[in-house]
Amino acid sequence: MVKKIWHFIGLPDPEENIERKKVVNTPKASRITSTVENEKTEEKKIDTQTTLPTHKINWDGPLTPKGEPFHDLGINVISKNNSLPSKALRYVTPNSMNRLPLDSMASRLFQGDVVIVDLSVMVHMESQQRACRQSLRQLSSERRIPIFSLDNKDNLLMMPGRNIQIDVSKYDLI
Repeated sequence: MVKKIWHFIGLPDPEENIERKKVVNTPKASRITSTVENEKTEEKKIDTQTTLPTHKINWDGPLTPKGEPFHDLGINVISKNNSLPSKALRYVTPNSMNRLPLDSMASRLFQGDVVIVDLSVMVHMESQQRACRQSLRQLSSERRIPIFSLDNKDNLLMMPGRNIQIDVSKYDLI
């Protein structure tokens, strides 16, 4: 099964909210039983928390009165690695003339960025979608960059950049 772009990027799926709305619209009796079940699981969680070890190995920061490590989020921690990331995830859609910026995409792919092309904005223009796919195939063959489809209709395409490895044996992108 092909995963959605939301899961690939690491964002929550907006369609999952529909299922949550269905739960809210259920009768009160079923919601009461679910809250009772949630309270039972919370009680179990509290019991497991008391059995966890209270000290961490190699912790040199402040401790709470119980001896647990305390992470003060108000302290500015300076990272040792202040360099900017060299690779990025680029989301590309066709411009107002329904064309893809192939030259800038090729330069970004050469730098190591991953480019995701979304052709779903041209749902009503099948011939223009085919033309964009053909131009991507040409770019792919010239630069020897594979193209992966992220959906069943080939509207969401991914092109990995230089030195990006994709496991094609499992067909799982996550």
